[in-house]
This record gives sequence, C-alpha cells and structure tokens, in this order.
Amino acid sequence: MASENFSKQDKYTLKLWVAAVFTAATLLMFTGDASASYRVEAVGVSDWLGAIVERSISAVAERMPETQSDESTERVIKVISEKLFDGYSVDSVKISSGVIKIGLSPEKSPHEWKVEVQTPQIQAPPLQWIREDISLIETPLSGLIRGLPVEALNWCDSGLKEEVLRILAPVLPGWKPTLMVHSENGGYKMKISLAPELPLVLAVNPTLTSNSLPTLLHEDLREDLMERSAPFIGLPVAWTKRHEKQINLWTETFLQTRGVVERTSAEPKASFSAGQVSQMKVNVESRHYTIGAWAALYAGTRDRTGEFGVHLGRKIKTFSKWSMEVYGEGILELQDWDPEGRLGLRWSPWGDVWIGGEWSSRDSMWWGRINIEPRMHKPYAWFRWREDGEYNAAIGYKATEYISFELHYDTRDEDSLGLRMIGNL
Repeated sequence: MASENFSKQDKYTLKLWVAAVFTAATLLMFTGDASASYRVEAVGVSDWLGAIVERSISAVAERMPETQSDESTERVIKVISEKLFDGYSVDSVKISSGVIKIGLSPEKSPHEWKVEVQTPQIQAPPLQWIREDISLIETPLSGLIRGLPVEALNWCDSGLKEEVLRILAPVLPGWKPTLMVHSENGGYKMKISLAPELPLVLAVNPTLTSNSLPTLLHEDLREDLMERSAPFIGLPVAWTKRHEKQINLWTETFLQTRGVVERTSAEPKASFSAGQVSQMKVNVESRHYTIGAWAALYAGTRDRTGEFGVHLGRKIKTFSKWSMEVYGEGILELQDWDPEGRLGLRWSPWGDVWIGGEWSSRDSMWWGRINIEPRMHKPYAWFRWREDGEYNAAIGYKATEYISFELHYDTRDEDSLGLRMIGNL
C-alpha cells in the first residue's frame, strides 16, 4: 500500500514538473508579461536575465495547485529551474508573503567575452559617422554579456537580441543586427553585423539658390553635390535623419573647397531633409560681392517687350548690424534698344528686406527703392518711386532656380499693368 501510494504521488509530481517545464520553456521564447499569483524576484543575475527568469517562474507558479504548500512549491520550482536555466546553479528558492525569491549563480567561472560590431560596407563620410556610433554602444554591449555563461544562450538568446536592439535603437536606427557567437582563445566573442532596413535613401536631390551669384554658376556646384552625395544612397532613412546636422556640415565644408565659392568668398548654408528622395537645399551667398544677370519678357502691355539686365555690387562692412551694398545695374530694353544705367546704395535692416536709393541715367533722377529678395518657392515684392511721384512695382514668385513670374505695374506706361517672366541667368 505504501509503495502504491508513493507511486501515485510520484507520478502526480512528475506530471506536474513536466507540464511546468514545458510551460516555462515555451514562455522563454516570448517577451510578453505573464500574470501570476506570486511575485518573483531573481537575484544573482543581470536585470535583463532576471526578467526572463521571473517571467518563466511566474508562469510555472501560476499553474501550481492553490492547496499546495510553500515548501512543496519551492521544491518543484527548484527542480524546474535547474532544468531550464542552463549555465546557472539554483542556490535557493524561498517563498515569503507571496514573493518567490530565487537565487542563481554561474556554475563555472565566468567566461571572458568580447564584442565586435562589424562596420557595414559603406563609404565616407557616412563611414566615419557610423564608426562613431558604434563606439558609443560597445561599452553597453560588453556590460550586457559580461559574466554570462555561454550555456545560457540556450534559453536567453531571444532576450539577448532584444537587449541588443534596445541599445542599438537610439544610436543606430534603421540598422538590423544579426548576432553570432564564436569561441576565441578560451573565451567567446559576440559578433554583431548590421544590415540596413527599409525605407532606404534612393536618391539625393540637391538644389542651390543665391541672391549674390549668377544662377549659371549653380549648375556646376549642383553636379558636384550630386556626384559626391552618392555614398548616402542605400542608407536607412531613419539613421540618415539622425545625422542631418553632420550632412549639413559636410555639404558646407565640401562646397567651400569649390573654386567658384572660394573666388567669390561665398558662404554656403545647407539644409538636408532625409527621405527616400532626400532634399539637399543649399543657399550660397557671397560675403563681398553680388553678381546677377537676367532676361525678361513682358505680356499684357504694348509698351514693353523684353529686356536684358546685369547687377554688380560690392558689400560694405559697417559698425551697425545692417548689411550695406553699393551697386550698379545696366538694363537694355528690347522695345527701343535704349540702355539704362543705375547707381545705388542700399541697406538690409532685417533678413531679405532691402531699403535704398539709386540714380537712373535714363531720366537723370533719383529713385527710392524697397525690395524683398526672392527665395525658392516663395513670393517676393519690390517697389520703386521717383522724386517726381512716378513709381513702378511688382509682386513675384520664384518658381524654379531659373524662372520667376511677376505681376508688374508702372505708372509711366499706357498699359500700366502687365505680366513679366524673368529668366535668372
């Protein structure tokens, strides 16, 4: 009878252990939280390993009979833990006030671990930035696996990958890690390779604008930028977005080495916006000169057909915060081939707003002048008034680097109101 009772009890306990082991082993493969009647605390292991242990033991404890004593539950959990958590000894299992406290320690002396994050096959300048990013995560990754028994990878590999992802996410967004463990000189090395994740940068579209340099000079700079921005193609958009400031600085530094920028003492300002088709907007303004040329056609008026014009200016440094420019303009009307020369002085009290005066050779009179410099895809305006009360003005829109449209008004013409299309040369 005693033997028979023992056999029944042994079978019941064995079934319970087997069921609990399978339940815990299954839950080790997932990261979701499990509700349990006990709260579990794991000591002797790192926080991320402890979370896996606590989740698994909570699942086991949840399926224990409510009538089972704490001592019996402790024995069952200890046996199950020894089977589940390879590489660790279960030093103690204690239940007190609904809390299961499980103490673990490595079975062997801790192995020496090294971490190697392999640099993706990319070119400079992104190559330098990703190396800097990798240097930021090497220490946290080393701390993650310090003292970890290699046998524990049998049950914590998915949790380890999640922790690696957590460390990488803020520093290397858009890069997917792949983990491999190798034995090396009596220790172990965890190699992490990085692969780009969608969406990727498929193209970079540079656009250049300037109110002080001829538009014809922009094309050479634009082609140079298109050629030099090839290393950004194929990079994750998320990671490229994180490095927009570095890309802006790189763009500005690169343009400063171009001959046109050096000769005109120009200062480039870049604004990069990451996307599948990334936009690289650059404004290049000379610190000393303004050089411009244009050709215009008129519509809606019989008084004008077209004109050619050039603008040459020299910026002057003053003690005030206002920018100042002395300039000359030459304009040739196609209606009667009557040239006009202008000499002027203007100040910029704020941003793109300029105020000044100029003398015209056509009527030998002084004109006051206010204008807002044109910017890409933005409206602008200018207003000129003569000392005898005549005036002309326009409201315009810069559609592209080369083309602008204006609604033009001149009190000196019979058809005072007309349209003007300007080609920026």
